Amino acid sequence: MVKKNLILFFGSSGGIGQELEKLLKRKYKVISFYNKNKILKKNNTIRKRINFLKTKDISQISKIVNLNKYKIVILNFASIKIDKLSLYIQETDYKKTMEVNVNAFLKIINKVIPFMMKNNWGRIINVSSTGGVLGDKGTILYSMSKNATLSMMKVMSKEYGKFNITFNTLKLGNFNHGLFKKLNKEFRKKLLEKVPSKKTGNIKNILFAIDFLIKTDYVNGSSINIDGGLDN
Repeated sequence: MVKKNLILFFGSSGGIGQELEKLLKRKYKVISFYNKNKILKKNNTIRKRINFLKTKDISQISKIVNLNKYKIVILNFASIKIDKLSLYIQETDYKKTMEVNVNAFLKIINKVIPFMMKNNWGRIINVSSTGGVLGDKGTILYSMSKNATLSMMKVMSKEYGKFNITFNTLKLGNFNHGLFKKLNKEFRKKLLEKVPSKKTGNIKNILFAIDFLIKTDYVNGSSINIDGGLDN
């Protein structure tokens, strides 16, 4: 029997995440995990609230559905962003950022990857941002964590490639959803001046990239920019 794809979507409750979930569930079975943001009505999608700071919550992932029945995709949007100049960063800021953005993601992978190895198939897609990787004033914690996960994906792609498990990163630019919509008009205009096309991205571009990474078995350890040329 041919196994269907199952997307475990972490951090699905943000502006981009909720819009993307609508598109994904037209093609795939999706289980969404979120923490704090208000979530839309279920609409026949399985959603679970978990605390990414608690190992106990993460350990429950494999009990929600029989993972042996599916070809598993981990799609990770989960992250927090604490903006402070380096001088004012507290140890608690550092610990919380690294725990959610790096450690929790690694724990999720380690919980699910035995099922992927057994299937000889798996896809891990981590979502970052061009701005997060490049860094800017006051974003040292976020930038540090995003660069850490970028390196983590590259190393793990070498460790598990023989099991037909791929690890790739999507670096997003500006999309007219979530945090971008909350910025004032002048600042949004300033950000888009750095994009050659002077426009925000369409959520469907993220969907196309996810589809591609699910289907291909020869893109591994890569970082794909979906930012309209912002990083050029």
